[in-house]
Amino acid sequence: MNSIKLSAYHRLYAFSDYQSMKAALPYMRRVVLAKRLDEVEESEARRFVGRYQEGGYMNYLGRLTQQRAKRSGTDSLITALQELFKSNGYSARYIAIERG
Repeated sequence: MNSIKLSAYHRLYAFSDYQSMKAALPYMRRVVLAKRLDEVEESEARRFVGRYQEGGYMNYLGRLTQQRAKRSGTDSLITALQELFKSNGYSARYIAIERG
């Protein structure tokens, strides 16, 4: 499983299909969200992604600069998935977020 750390408490896992996500869930410690990517709402995304003190959400493609902050939590989550795509090479249709 490939994953990316979203914040101090949350880690994002991406899966290409439902079966692979379903098979991985029992091996995760505490799953707080597991669903199809296009079903994730803004309010859910905001709970898990990193946020800058002055406003905006973390851009996982350019972590060190606040100037590249994203306006919405969903955009921030998409940048995390893009970073994962660079490492594992397949698109994510399903995601799981683990607290740990």
